[in-house]
Amino acid sequence: MANAIKDIFPQTCHRLCLWHISLNAARNIGSYLGIPEFTKMFNKCLYGYESESEFQSSWDGLLETFDVADNDWLKKLYTLREKFCAAFSLDSFSARIQSSQRSESTNNVFHHISAAKMRLIEFVHHYDRQVEDTHSS
Repeated sequence: MANAIKDIFPQTCHRLCLWHISLNAARNIGSYLGIPEFTKMFNKCLYGYESESEFQSSWDGLLETFDVADNDWLKKLYTLREKFCAAFSLDSFSARIQSSQRSESTNNVFHHISAAKMRLIEFVHHYDRQVEDTHSS
């Protein structure tokens, strides 16, 4: 998809969803996420820097402090830093949107609805409950 975006919309800044990165982090470095200081530093790298030098310093500190410089997933994530760290795209307007989580969670709700066999009235009631839950959270 990234190549298609680059070909079709060459002036577009293609960003990665931080919510998806967090999900993948849980799968790939989950044992480290149980360490509060690691999680704090990792999240700061994802969400907290608006200068490339601050990001770089923090990333290097994370790798050194927790001896994870050889972790393959973190190596790959680092190569994608320009697609997730705001410091590398300050010249692109994004309205500070960093996640497609809202649409992902909505898709997930409707995936479960469509997988079930329910009558239309049941669907409407389920939909109404989901809307109420969304507005109250």
